[in-house]
Amino acid sequence: MLSALISAICWACFDFLRKQLAQQVSAPLMSVIFSLLVLPGYLIYWGWLQAPLPEVEYFVPGTISGLLAAIGSVCFIRGLAVGKIAVMLPLLSVTPVVSGAFAWIWLGEPLVEAQVLALGAITLGSFILQGGRFAIREPGAGYVLITALCWGMCIVFDKQALQHAEVSFHLIFLTASVALINGMIFRPELGAGVLLKYKWQWGGAALVFAFAVLCQLVALQQLQPGVMEAIKRAIGITSAALLGVYFYKETLRHYQWLSIAVILVGTVSLY
Repeated sequence: MLSALISAICWACFDFLRKQLAQQVSAPLMSVIFSLLVLPGYLIYWGWLQAPLPEVEYFVPGTISGLLAAIGSVCFIRGLAVGKIAVMLPLLSVTPVVSGAFAWIWLGEPLVEAQVLALGAITLGSFILQGGRFAIREPGAGYVLITALCWGMCIVFDKQALQHAEVSFHLIFLTASVALINGMIFRPELGAGVLLKYKWQWGGAALVFAFAVLCQLVALQQLQPGVMEAIKRAIGITSAALLGVYFYKETLRHYQWLSIAVILVGTVSLY
């Protein structure tokens, strides 16, 4: 659980830092740059551990995980490009439910009643906190719904893949897959200028991103994927809301504060 908590906090920090960079850099370029920044560190980590190559059984779930992560990233970027963010983000709230249900079916890992209730509370609270709007006919909604399904299932295949490979290798394979597919589809123009101008922001964001993924995969070996996804979403969403109030002087309504309380209670009940 400690690794899951660290991962969730790192994801929250990454989202905050990424929001700063998003004002200067396009989403496709940002996705590729972050993958390329952390990839050398993952290679060094794998070599330092002298971890073995994965078993043959790894490559089917590992490849599916990489494809789902990349497809989810592409659809999310496409969705935000054509749709309203207030409609797009609430749709991602369903990822814990997707992960929990799919892991139950695919891996045979059930959730106890308390966990089912907690996932439901976190999902509902997150949906309301982020605006509570659902309109599948809205431009971009289909893209983000595909994103939610891809990212929700991706973490399940991550866990299956980790039964046949070390975390350090899966980090490399997953990151390289996302960088390659996003690079081929969006073909962003990489330039040293944008990296040097905001080098401290890139460095800090890449560092927390690297630890977010690392700790998530470590925690995933012990947790039901739905629980891991719920912790990540809960802390990420509540942190974003509270940071918005503190740094950007955003105002939360009473029902949004109530949603935060519901999310936190649901998160605590998972431990």
